Amino acid sequence: MSTIAGAGFNFWSFIMTLLRCILIQILLTYSSQKEMRACEEPPDIDFGDIVSGEKSEYVESDRVQYCCYPGYTLIRSEWITCNGSWTPPPKCLAPCTITKQQLEDKNMFLRSGRRHTVVIQSAQIIEFSCSKGYKLTTPSVGACVDGHIHFPLCISETGKKCGRPPTIANGDITTFALKEYASGFSVEYKCQRFYTLTGQNTSFCNNGNWTKPPVCL
Repeated sequence: MSTIAGAGFNFWSFIMTLLRCILIQILLTYSSQKEMRACEEPPDIDFGDIVSGEKSEYVESDRVQYCCYPGYTLIRSEWITCNGSWTPPPKCLAPCTITKQQLEDKNMFLRSGRRHTVVIQSAQIIEFSCSKGYKLTTPSVGACVDGHIHFPLCISETGKKCGRPPTIANGDITTFALKEYASGFSVEYKCQRFYTLTGQNTSFCNNGNWTKPPVCL
């Protein structure tokens, strides 16, 4: 009888110990889940939306995915992750529109020989040519950068002459100045010692007017 009682006592002792362990494990799991770092709503981005991973609450390791509107170019990772705060979101870069009127005003056309409105995506490069009677003074290509494009410069070869080139503070042209220059002619600038040249180091005579000279800082 004592043996059976002893066996029964050991069995229930084992069961109680097991239940105690299970309860402790449940409490530890619940506690660890509560300690997971939460994030606020993921940030909105201009010209784009979240397309995957949206939910009512976000905790550590949750991810969401972004997509840009048609025509816009996504930079950085399309996914962001919750680490107590969100990793940096991507950005949607705007395309560039080159109009027929811009090409006419700048005396140029597309390398294809056409002069019409086109749309190119950010980071895309396009090549230009000058109209007859004009020449390129800068590289013939332009790159779209988030909705902005830097056009090359077409200078008139037969326009009005220019007077002396513009003077700049803390710098000068590298040659002796003439009284007048033919359209299309250029002068080069350099800065005095300890000054740094900012902008293009060359100014062009364009139909009676000089293009913007550099600055010495």
